[in-house]
Amino acid sequence: MGERLVVFDIEVFNQDPTSVCAIGIVELIDLKVHSTYYSLIKPRNLSFDPYRYKVHKIKGKTLYHERTFDEVWKDIHHYFEESIVISHDIQGDMMYIREILKYHQIPYPHLYMSCTNVLAHLLYPELQKYNLKDLSQKYGFEFKAHHALEDAKAAAYILVKMLEESHYTSLNELHEYFHLAYGEMKENYYRNIIAPESVSTLLQLSQKEESYLYHQSICFTGMLDMPRNVLQQQTKQVSALYSHQVTSQTNYLVIGKKGFYKTRYGNDNKKVKKALALKRKGQDIHIIHENEYLELLDKKREGKKYVD
Repeated sequence: MGERLVVFDIEVFNQDPTSVCAIGIVELIDLKVHSTYYSLIKPRNLSFDPYRYKVHKIKGKTLYHERTFDEVWKDIHHYFEESIVISHDIQGDMMYIREILKYHQIPYPHLYMSCTNVLAHLLYPELQKYNLKDLSQKYGFEFKAHHALEDAKAAAYILVKMLEESHYTSLNELHEYFHLAYGEMKENYYRNIIAPESVSTLLQLSQKEESYLYHQSICFTGMLDMPRNVLQQQTKQVSALYSHQVTSQTNYLVIGKKGFYKTRYGNDNKKVKKALALKRKGQDIHIIHENEYLELLDKKREGKKYVD
């Protein structure tokens, strides 16, 4: 079997993060459609949300007799286990998948993640819009918005066209060319792919793949001993990404050496609180001392890996 890719999309019924109400899947093998899947899902919370309904037009009474996610998961888990999964908003979609897996006490499958939105930013930095509708129009694809399977089909079509137009024979080849690490998920562990808004910064970085912090997202907090602008510049020099806030993409939160213990173990620092909350959810985020970070700036990696 050649390269197997699983493109998916979900619809969410309301503000409850476990309220996934539909899922669509397109399985590609060697960039050809091998299988598709679609199912409605009955969420635990059927509270009406006018904003969400305007998006997907799914009514609560339509879902009342549908299967719950844990029942649907029996049909679809093989799509996710040991796979490269892709969506047009992988950060958001996988947030909901993680929440509903947690709710049903289902262990995380082991998978890698890519994102057609991120890839489009890499390949076409000149575009003004990167949504599924505009990218579908670019490739002449008839897009039927906000139906999970139709959205998955559009994302799969866009992915194939991006690879073909750019003369890449596989998704792995594209990731390697741009030095772009996949996101990864496994039991009690989660590491995001970079966000689309970080792509422009990524394209400007020198590619120091030997750096231990290569393409890692770094955030600082507390009273730093070294000037912040100097640390930011050193971060850029090792091909790492500086962030002003702790997000689901953050790999390291660096706490200044002045008042470290108060910042790290007190109750007032919002960045530390958020990092701890993400860490409890399994995100690969490290909370470290400024001196530790200075040591990491000089550390080298033992080898490069895009997929283990």
